[in-house]
Amino acid sequence: MKLLLVDDYSATTDLLADIARSRGHQVTLACNAAEALVATSGEGVFELILLDIGLPDINGHELCMRLRASEKYASRSIFSLTAHDDVGERFEMSCFDGQLLKPLSLNDFESLLASSGRT
Repeated sequence: MKLLLVDDYSATTDLLADIARSRGHQVTLACNAAEALVATSGEGVFELILLDIGLPDINGHELCMRLRASEKYASRSIFSLTAHDDVGERFEMSCFDGQLLKPLSLNDFESLLASSGRT
């Protein structure tokens, strides 16, 4: 499975990338929305995208909305990475297929990988 991890905190992306790669997945990393938009504009398609909400250039919700506006990513799995579990933010999160809360549970991440593709 092709996976895109978007987070400005490299410790998070490095750990998740190591886990995903050890299970045979292809991983692309982006540290901001601009890099993510470049990565998603290529010919290939990511089957799973994890977006940090607090990106330095635009927030993860806006990035998700931009991706959803494209035919290529309208129905792909996009999950948020956030440290906030605020009910008030749930409306804003409606473009996402789900969320992973930080600090991240490795079991939750592995379950997401398993349900999104092969392990």
